[in-house]
Order: sequence, then C-alpha cells, then structure tokens
Amino acid sequence: MNSDASNSITASKGIRLAVLNPEGRDTVIDYAEGPGEYRAGVHPPINYHAYAAATRGKFFDSVSDVLAEDRFDVVLVLIRRRVGVSLKAVKALKNKGRNVWVAWKESGPYQITAQLRSSKILSYYQEILDLADGVLSPCSILPPRWGWITAESFARKTRFIPTPYPVEFPQWDFSMPAEERKGVMIGTRKFFEPVRNHLRTLAEAARLCAETGENVTVINGDKNAGRKILRQLEESFPESRLRVIDRPLAYDSYLRLMASHRLVFQLDRGSVPGQVAGDALLCRTLCSGGNSAIEELAYPEFCDDSRISLSEALEKISSVLNSQANYQEAVKTSQAHAAARVSYCAIAQQLSDFMTDLEG
Repeated sequence: MNSDASNSITASKGIRLAVLNPEGRDTVIDYAEGPGEYRAGVHPPINYHAYAAATRGKFFDSVSDVLAEDRFDVVLVLIRRRVGVSLKAVKALKNKGRNVWVAWKESGPYQITAQLRSSKILSYYQEILDLADGVLSPCSILPPRWGWITAESFARKTRFIPTPYPVEFPQWDFSMPAEERKGVMIGTRKFFEPVRNHLRTLAEAARLCAETGENVTVINGDKNAGRKILRQLEESFPESRLRVIDRPLAYDSYLRLMASHRLVFQLDRGSVPGQVAGDALLCRTLCSGGNSAIEELAYPEFCDDSRISLSEALEKISSVLNSQANYQEAVKTSQAHAAARVSYCAIAQQLSDFMTDLEG
C-alpha cells in the first residue's frame, strides 16, 4: 500500500461509519482494514458502501447487528422505497442512544420525488427528518424539506458529501496504457428512462464517430426492446463502428471494458451521485456530458453544469479525442480533482467535519 492509501485509512479523524440498509440483501462487509481488493460476488467499495470503507466502518442490513457493536460514531441509515422500514430502523437506533444520519438510497431528485408518492410515505419521511441527527446527500441537489422541521434546522443538519472512490489505492487502479485506449463508451444504458437521454446520447455519439473516426461501445440494458432499437440506430453510424454488449458484465469486466476506451460519454440529466463517472476515475479515463455530482467535481471541464452549450461540450470532447497530449492532460487534471474532492481521504475528512459541525 502506498503512503496516500495508508493516509486515507487513518485520516478519518476518529469518525467511523456504520452504513445500514435496513432489511436489505447485501452481504455484511467489515472495512476495518480499508477497501481491500476486488472480489467476485462481493459488493465493491463504491456508492454507500464507500462511506463505510473510507472510514474503516462496516456495511449492515440488520439493526440488531449494528446494535451488537459499539465502535461506530455514526449509523447512516438508508431511506429505502419502503420508507416505513427505514423509519422503524431510525427509531430503534435512536432509542438505544445512537447517533443517526439518514440518506436516500435512490437519491437523485427525480428518484426521491417518485418515492414520495403518498401522504403516508410523506408522514414517515417527516418523522425521519425530525429524528435524524444528520441528513447526508450524495447529490449536489439536496433532498426536500418536509413537515414540521424548520428550514433553519433542516439547513443545519443537511449536507452534500459525494460518494467517495478509492482512487488512492493501487489495487483499484484499472487503467490501461493511454496509447492502447480506443473509442468512446456510452455511459447510459436504458432507452425508457427519459432523464437518462440515452437515445440522444447515441445520436450525438454517431456524429462524434463520423467526425473523429472513433468506434462507439454501448451496453444494452433493455433486452429485446433495446436490441431492436439499437439495430435501427446502427444505420446512423459508419459501418461497423457501433459495438453492442448484449449481456451483463461482472464489475471488474465492466471496468476493464471501460478502461479500454478513451472517453465515456453520456447526457444523463438525473443529477445523481455519479457511479459511471466514479467508475471512469478508477479506469483513469474521462467522463463527459452528464450532470452527476462526481462529474461536476472531477470533470468540471466536461460536465453539463449549464455553463456551456452541448455544441461547446462536443468540441471539447473532440479536442481530447483528436489529440493525445490534450487527452493525457485532461486525464491528469481529472485525477488531481478526484484526489482532492472525492478520494477516500478527502471524503473521510468531510464526514468528520460534518460530525464536528453537528456536535457544535
């Protein structure tokens, strides 16, 4: 382990998180020794698992298992679609005197709106906000305030802290030599989720393909329906330039596929945490076009933050596809942003600061 990785394990300044997905199906994982290496069949230390991994904590699916251990400063309870289950977990933990934070499991603003679909669920959410000591958002757009909690109280105990990525750990470096990377990989997969803009992404990718000569790879996430649409879209691409991956991939195989490309392109407007962009960081490649939290932090020159038009963004993408020097400089810059803003060390410090501010 290099010194940066070692520092990221110890830099949590005393904070240690237990992350609880109440009544979930994920395997319990203890990160007392850090993120470890990739293991088939084990959830990688990304998304909500990463908050635990970055602080040498643990990921749970049972309240009783959390209560059986007392080494955690905070229990982060995920608010599931079954909001009542999460409320029950929060109550049980608070009754035992635990410091409880909450975060939506599906945390994009459109996703949260879809989950707050009844007055009963809204009443559960209102009670969760009142009981929680802190509200964590992995998205730059914070979850909505609801119910009797005051605006002042909600603002005090709510904070955007992105999901961390283990960019400082050599075992999570999936990169390939830059000169061996070819083509553009599409970051989105589903035609029938409007906010993903998957069809438009492929249409713009066809134009990039024609202008730069780069091949385009897409993973079909819509089975037969997606396959039929992709067959039609092939006509928009130069002959044999569209490659379709038509089967699910293990996480390491998916990362190695991504790492073989010069750039990941998407027009996702979901304002989500940004796993695709985080995966691109582990591959030491570029991610462009979306508006996720990770893209805004690690790829500010390539994300859609409303500062530039799509045509300007496509010009920027073309510049790194057509110039190896520009490409390597952009990758270097994105990795520097990642180390400072979304690495385990950086996020462990942010979590610690949040805890201190709440206590203050």
